[in-house]
Amino acid sequence: MNAQVNFDDFDLSILSSFPNLGIKINNLVIIGVDSFKKDTLANFKVLQLNVNLLSVIKGETYKINSISLATPKIYARVLKSGLSNWNIMKADSATKVTDTAQKNFKIALQKYQIDNGTIVYDDASLGFFIKLDKLNHSGKGDFTKDLFTLNTQSSIEKLTVKYAGIPYLNQVKLTADLPIDIDMKNMKFTFAENKIQLNELILSAVGYLARPNNRDMVMDLKFDAKQSELKNFLSLIPAIYSSNFKDLDATGNFAMNGMVKGTYNEQTLPAFNVNLSIENGKIKYPSLPSAINNIQVKSNISNPDGIIDHTVVSVPAFHLEFGKVPVDGRLLLKTPKTDPFVDMALKGKLDLKQLTAIFPMKDMILSGILDADVQASGHKSSIDKGNYGAFKASGMVLVNDFNYAGKNVPMPVSVPNAKMTFSPQNISLSNLIAKVGKSDFAVNGTVNNYLSYFFKKNQALQGVFNLSANLIDVNELIGPKAVVTATKEKPSTKLSVFEVPGNIDFTFAAKANRILYDTYDITNAKGTLLAKDKTITFKNMAMNMLEGTVNMNGFYATTDPKKPKVDVDFAIEKMSIQKAFNAFNTVKLLAPVAKYAKGVFSTRLKFNSDLDERMMPIYSSINADGLADIIQATIDGFEPLNKLASALNSDQFKKLELNNLITKFKINNGRLNVAPFDIKKDGIVMNVQGSNSLDQSMDYNLALNIPRAMLGGKANETANALIAKLNSKAGTNVSIGETIKVNAVLGGTMLKPTIGLKYGVGDTKTTAKDVVNNVIAEKKVELQAKAQAKIDTVKAKATEKVKEAIADKINGFFKKKTN
Repeated sequence: MNAQVNFDDFDLSILSSFPNLGIKINNLVIIGVDSFKKDTLANFKVLQLNVNLLSVIKGETYKINSISLATPKIYARVLKSGLSNWNIMKADSATKVTDTAQKNFKIALQKYQIDNGTIVYDDASLGFFIKLDKLNHSGKGDFTKDLFTLNTQSSIEKLTVKYAGIPYLNQVKLTADLPIDIDMKNMKFTFAENKIQLNELILSAVGYLARPNNRDMVMDLKFDAKQSELKNFLSLIPAIYSSNFKDLDATGNFAMNGMVKGTYNEQTLPAFNVNLSIENGKIKYPSLPSAINNIQVKSNISNPDGIIDHTVVSVPAFHLEFGKVPVDGRLLLKTPKTDPFVDMALKGKLDLKQLTAIFPMKDMILSGILDADVQASGHKSSIDKGNYGAFKASGMVLVNDFNYAGKNVPMPVSVPNAKMTFSPQNISLSNLIAKVGKSDFAVNGTVNNYLSYFFKKNQALQGVFNLSANLIDVNELIGPKAVVTATKEKPSTKLSVFEVPGNIDFTFAAKANRILYDTYDITNAKGTLLAKDKTITFKNMAMNMLEGTVNMNGFYATTDPKKPKVDVDFAIEKMSIQKAFNAFNTVKLLAPVAKYAKGVFSTRLKFNSDLDERMMPIYSSINADGLADIIQATIDGFEPLNKLASALNSDQFKKLELNNLITKFKINNGRLNVAPFDIKKDGIVMNVQGSNSLDQSMDYNLALNIPRAMLGGKANETANALIAKLNSKAGTNVSIGETIKVNAVLGGTMLKPTIGLKYGVGDTKTTAKDVVNNVIAEKKVELQAKAQAKIDTVKAKATEKVKEAIADKINGFFKKKTN
């Protein structure tokens, strides 16, 4: 077989079952391969066969008296391509056996049984799904005969049947006594008088199924409901059946009957006709004060020839009354495949509070008035062509004082007013005022393609809206309730990924007076939001937060919900450094100096990152670059500065005051890279450049010009004496400059920094003597240059005098000769 087959053990017994041969296989598992390698086709706890021993010895007809399956799980699956997971038998390449040998292999089954089974049939090629949960089934018949009766008994605890995603039966309890007359030669199965019970509804089906070949299923069946009471039909509705069904007072006449006739295969369906009607129906729970009265429904689903496009769904009229308030409607659907035609109407007023007086709704508060009057009629093709005039749609839905709250509702929802007006082109939404938890919204706008969205697959619903709010508490809307830790810290809200719907194309012109998101308290937010393709795009969003203003453009994408992304351009003006540090984890990790800074900054920042399951940036994925403007700040208590001050023997570096400092920076691969910038303090000029990482490691180069006065009195006396000696030898009069160049290298981590100093061109010990020696070295060069310049000047003057004397002699000579 093209499958993996495993079992625990295999037992044969003769004495205990004589004259039968007992065969038992425990924990038999069959797993598919290739496209079905993750599918367990069958899992049998026990597979047992009882075979007549003499039939095995004689080698004639093998008489299998019984087959039983204990706790079997069967998953039969068909892919869209039509490939099935049970087609696992390999072609036999061995020499074919003779016809005599083939005739010797026969099965004479008398009885089969399934105990506590689970069977799933999932056919993606037809869009059909059926699940039998807790199946108990047995059948008795003599399969050695060409004509015999198979008596079957079945019970299913939960039966689910879906077609095209619609659950026609949802976890319904089934019992059936079904005798079947079997014609083995023609593979025809005829159903005699029988009883099938679905929850409380009892049905009978008569007719036949035949399998003339491997391709076709021929059928001719008729069915009807034997007990025509409304309550029996209502038992098929899960919400009603699970809510004190025994206490339900339901009266009225119910009728259902139908037929199926024709051939079923990959190309055709059988013809069918199903009628359902309710007359003078009433539904009431004794414990509740009100009821649904005067229920009148007639409906028919028919197909005369098996061609899908000829199917017609018709509900000419239905009527019911919630208490005394009537609701009326109709529905007609034709040509569902080529060009769906729909004609529908709904009119009525529903008091939702009265609904809770009709149906049990435990731990729930529901109230409000829904008033609807809508009609629609036309072909889908009119919508596709944009010929809205050929498609009639009109009406409105009003909502007043809607309130919804309860144990299973995360937060109460309140809608004081809302109005929807329908036309073929759009749905106009006006006066929608809503309150969800502490958040409030006011919305108006239009949905522009609701008919195309309804009729077409993969069509995004388009809309344009204006949204305003006094307060939006995002933490409450998308996160669980706050949890107080054992250390009595401030309650924290863990956010989860908000997945943007992929089937909408909405544009919001939004403004909110206040937004609470994570630890951020945002005010005066406004801008444009676009929700499309599982992405929210921000355009010209502006807001106040952390004592500053933020303008942003960018997007938040959940095309991969497990790996959301954010890509935003920020313009931040005059924000508090301390509050930014406390609010943004990115600042805490990549700019820890902000913890020791008090002041105000502005920045232009391009930022993109992946997000984790808590909507927090994944730091290794951050890419950012920007320009920071420290408008005013004081840095005090920062350990790298303390280390620098100690190395230079100057407390002035322990505290820095910055004003209008501008620097460029980049973040990539979890590292902050800072472009060179200058800091000026009390005559000191310090150029800074370098980087630091998420692990707090750093690598910064500082180039300082330090006033000589910072060296101390003793160092300056020594330096002055040496310079005086040099002046005496060279005959000059120079002095030491007012500043000294020092290079510092900051390494280690932010909490445990290291520092190395360089004076002039080489490394030295950090003492005043070393500083003086470097100054002297520089001054020697300066003095030598000045002395040489003085000698050159003397030489030049002497040369000039000689030139003048020679010129005078020559002039005198010529004058004498002339005379």
